[in-house]
Amino acid sequence: MHWAKKWHPECFTCTHCRKPFGNSEFYLEDSFPYCEKDWNDLFTTKCVSCGYPIAAGDRWVEALNQNYHSNCFRCTVCHNNLEGQSFFAKGGRPYCKAHAR
Repeated sequence: MHWAKKWHPECFTCTHCRKPFGNSEFYLEDSFPYCEKDWNDLFTTKCVSCGYPIAAGDRWVEALNQNYHSNCFRCTVCHNNLEGQSFFAKGGRPYCKAHAR
């Protein structure tokens, strides 16, 4: 049998920051409520380049043990897109062939 949790309105707060939701959106993770900011910070995969979450359905690249939106995976010097291209790594950052030296 599934039991729904119940809160007093003043007790219905984000599990992480403890701010009350009021009429704001909230997200459930393992049956615990989180505000949007904390849920994104704690549970989403983020693009190492822009820092924004990689949402379901987004095109993304996993390279250099990091995750990038497809359009964020670019040469560190010239900023040409490297998705599907040969690239070189220096200092944990991607470079195109011309700038790898």
